[in-house]
Amino acid sequence: MTTTKFSWETEAARYDESRGGEVRAQAAVEGIEALLPQGVGLLADVGGGTGIIGRRLRREDREVVVVDLTQAMLRLAHDRLPGRAVRARAERLPFRDGVLDAVTSVWLLHLLPDSRPVVAEFARVLRPGGTVVCTVDKDSGHDVGSDIDDVLGDLRPRRGNAVGAAEQDATERIVAHGAEFGLEPVAEGAFTARLRGTTPASLADLIRNDRYQFWTRRLTPEDKARILDELAALPDQDRKRADPTFRLLALRRR
Repeated sequence: MTTTKFSWETEAARYDESRGGEVRAQAAVEGIEALLPQGVGLLADVGGGTGIIGRRLRREDREVVVVDLTQAMLRLAHDRLPGRAVRARAERLPFRDGVLDAVTSVWLLHLLPDSRPVVAEFARVLRPGGTVVCTVDKDSGHDVGSDIDDVLGDLRPRRGNAVGAAEQDATERIVAHGAEFGLEPVAEGAFTARLRGTTPASLADLIRNDRYQFWTRRLTPEDKARILDELAALPDQDRKRADPTFRLLALRRR
C-alpha cells in the first residue's frame, strides 16, 4: 500500500476545494455571525488557514486578521486579506492583552495536543465582554448515522462516549478551560457543511493516502486494513452520504 505523508504545506493548494470550498465557508460564517455580538470591530480568525472564512467575516466596520502557522495557507490568505494574514502559533498570538473584540476558531481545537493553552490565549487577547466563537466536538460531527459510520464504529469519536469526551475540542473540556481563564459559555450554534457529503470511495482514498489522519492515527494497521475492506464492500461507492453538522460554542470574557 502506497501512502503519502500528510503535510499542511502541501495540503494548502487543495484544502478549500477538497473540503467544500466557498459553500462550506459561507455556511460556517452564517453560523458564526449568529453568535457574534453587535459592535465587533477587531476580530482574529485563529487557525484561519487560507482566509476563506476570514474574508467573509470582514465588514466595512470590522477588521479581520487571519492567524495561522502554515506558510502555504497564509499565502492564500494574504491574497484574500492583503496585509491581514499573520504567521503565529495559536498559543502565542501576536496581540496585546485585551485588544480584540472577538476571536473565531473553526476546525482548530481538535488538532491540538492540548487545547488549554490556546483557550488561555484567547482569553488573554480579548477585551472584557469580548467573545470567542469556536467549533467543538468536530470529529463527532462526522457521525451522521450512515453505513460508513457503521463501518467506523467507535473508532471515530462520537459525542458523549469515552472516545469523544477525550477530544481536545470536546465541549465539556473547552467550557472547563474557559472557566479557568475567565470565559463563560453564552450560546451554542451549528452549521451544516453543504455539498461535502462523504462517499465510501472518497473516504477510502483519504485513509489510504493518510489525509484523514486525525483519528486514523489511532488505528492499528489491522484496523486500517479492515476498514478499507469494509468500505470497499459497501454499496453505492460514489453516492454521497449525509453532510455533517458542526457545533459552535460562544464564550464571553468576563
